[in-house]
Amino acid sequence: MVTSHKAILESINPSTKEVLGRVPIMSKVQVDEIVAASHKAYEIWQLTSYKQRAKYVLKLRQVIAARADELAQLISEEVGKPLAEAYLSELTGPLDTCVWMVENAEKLLADQSISLSNPLLSSKQSLVAFEPLGVVGIIAPWNYPFSIPMMATIMSIMVGNTVIIKPSEKSPLIGIKIGEICQEAGLPHGVVEIVTGDRETGKYLSEAALNKLIFTGSVQGGQKVMAQCADNLTPLTLELGGKDAAIVLPDAPIDWTCRGITWGAFTNAGQACASVERVYLIKGKNTEKIISKLTKLASGLKLGPGTSDSTDVGPLVDEVQLAKVKDQVEDALSKGATILTGGKAREDLGGFFFEPTVLTNVDHTMKVMTEETFGPLLPIMVVETEDKAVELANDSQFGLCATIWAGKLERAECVARDLNVGTALINDCLFSHATPQLPWGGIKKSGFGRSHSYFGLYDLVNIKHISIDSAGGSHRVWWYPYGKAKVKMARGGIQMLHGKMTERPVGLVHFVGNMFVGPQSENPTGKAAMKPESEAAKTDANPGDKPQ
Repeated sequence: MVTSHKAILESINPSTKEVLGRVPIMSKVQVDEIVAASHKAYEIWQLTSYKQRAKYVLKLRQVIAARADELAQLISEEVGKPLAEAYLSELTGPLDTCVWMVENAEKLLADQSISLSNPLLSSKQSLVAFEPLGVVGIIAPWNYPFSIPMMATIMSIMVGNTVIIKPSEKSPLIGIKIGEICQEAGLPHGVVEIVTGDRETGKYLSEAALNKLIFTGSVQGGQKVMAQCADNLTPLTLELGGKDAAIVLPDAPIDWTCRGITWGAFTNAGQACASVERVYLIKGKNTEKIISKLTKLASGLKLGPGTSDSTDVGPLVDEVQLAKVKDQVEDALSKGATILTGGKAREDLGGFFFEPTVLTNVDHTMKVMTEETFGPLLPIMVVETEDKAVELANDSQFGLCATIWAGKLERAECVARDLNVGTALINDCLFSHATPQLPWGGIKKSGFGRSHSYFGLYDLVNIKHISIDSAGGSHRVWWYPYGKAKVKMARGGIQMLHGKMTERPVGLVHFVGNMFVGPQSENPTGKAAMKPESEAAKTDANPGDKPQ
């Protein structure tokens, strides 16, 4: 949680409610100055080679690895994430991205030659070039305050862009630390800049002269950012969260499925956009066993401060998030839900803690099944059929991820193809965000655009088509002048190339026969006709030269 006082943000440890540090709330003038500096740095940075950029990225990798303990500790303190998760979910993704970018960026963004099938275009060579966009703004979330902005930053600078990161007001110290490690890696001034502040500061950045903006946050936040970017038509990538469903088929392996869903629901205290936020358990012989196992696993998780090695589930980030979780539980109970374990806030622990909670007898009249929770709740709904599970999973305003748990993988893949999401994972969850080779993004109110993978690279470059014609003065059949012969030629060309086989010879005759006929040589019948030379002479003669 962060409170503001005048022009200062206070960063609060959610495990203890103690102040960790203070950062400035930057003004519009300050933001605009940083944007201008970033544009200036881009002028030089875009001209550096992939080899030169790779050296910086590899140095950045070394710095992250060397300062891993310091980074993990700060992440755990500022957002409450257990230390194990700070290492695994926050640091491995950026480190792997450094390696993947260095090994693949130049190859993936090499010029591409395009073949043209139309014989009329045989003299043309077309290629696609990938060029950096310019200055990329990143408005980062608090739930993965290092990995999300860092992976986007590494990809952006590797393709030749410069970057401005605005960290969440709930995790500003991690944003400052990102700036420090980029500086330690020797990146030139202005290539990676940090602006700290509140939502107003984010507004200043959204409205600035950026070439791209990447926003991760709530639907309401994304809508505001879109409006703020509208005047400049700044291109956007939006990742706005989810209400991810887990579908458990009757043949799902009990132990693996329950362990996976438990982690997917409660990692980062459920504060992941790809958390397992609802389970559709298809009725079968193992239904009760699975519910019992999930309840046992959840009740055995240790709640505590993230900085403790033995903590499984840390606190929620602030009082606002805690209140939201309480509200969803109260709403579910008032409508007939049953709590199998958990269900209470733990104020005695000193922070914003809520017990890992499993609920049954839930349905879609309840907020816990339809609204994003971002907390340690696992609602389980038993359904009769696979079709019903898919129908309910798709009954959502979100479409980020979903998981399918099954024994028969071919059946699970069929289910995956029926789900309206950006990512469907079979027998696992959440891991793919930390894997730079795989695309990330959603549909519906989960946002648009893709990050990571080569699709994410294409989001960070201008895809420029360059056409080169070697005809050397030859006439183009589609150029002026027009006329009846041109129309006949066009009709003939269509039939020659695309008509029925019986029509193609006739099309060829019309095409070739009218290719070089211009309006000056046409008569009303469409046939070329030349005036006799004597007639032409009479017509063109000067009246004063006529015989008397």
